[in-house]
Amino acid sequence: MIRYARTYGSRLYPHNIDEAWQFPTGPELDTFGVEIPEEMKTFGLEEFNFNKKLIDLKLAYVPCYGTERTYPRPFVDELHLMYLDSRNPRGCYMHYATLYNVQPILDIEIAPIRLNLDNDFENIYLRNEVATYFGEDFQNFVKIISEMRDSDLVASNQNNRSFLVNVRYEELVILDKPMGCQNNSQMASQWKTNMIYPNDINQK
Repeated sequence: MIRYARTYGSRLYPHNIDEAWQFPTGPELDTFGVEIPEEMKTFGLEEFNFNKKLIDLKLAYVPCYGTERTYPRPFVDELHLMYLDSRNPRGCYMHYATLYNVQPILDIEIAPIRLNLDNDFENIYLRNEVATYFGEDFQNFVKIISEMRDSDLVASNQNNRSFLVNVRYEELVILDKPMGCQNNSQMASQWKTNMIYPNDINQK
């Protein structure tokens, strides 16, 4: 089964850090993992998916896996990670990475995962680039991210109460060049079942 998960959809930081982190589905595009235009940078837990420690542990954060109503989602052979490129008048999504053999993390698995992350918590979530990005709001970010580290819930509607990661996978492939694709089912969901990859988008 192949599914498509939208990432990077929260309100723009830094207008209001509390609102931006009410739903940490991240920016429309990544800041520390995928190169993006300066004016479109915001923030979210997806920022850390490409950290070496998380890649070694084969753990990631995907927004639609943090919704209580649909938790836990089923096993997926391929999960294509996308962001919406709002600069494109055709409403084009950009497929930038694929996770293979994806399954949700269960609440009972959080304690040992947290133990594995504890020694590297600062190197993953509090490194210099993050401090520089948040500036005066960094201590507020530290408080929020620390509370999420201590959470015992995987799915809490992304309301500052969910754990830091929510899926495990067997393989990650980061595309050298993100591929444009479009929603072929007229759905606004973050969990999509049908996307098309028009040739004219990807010939540029």
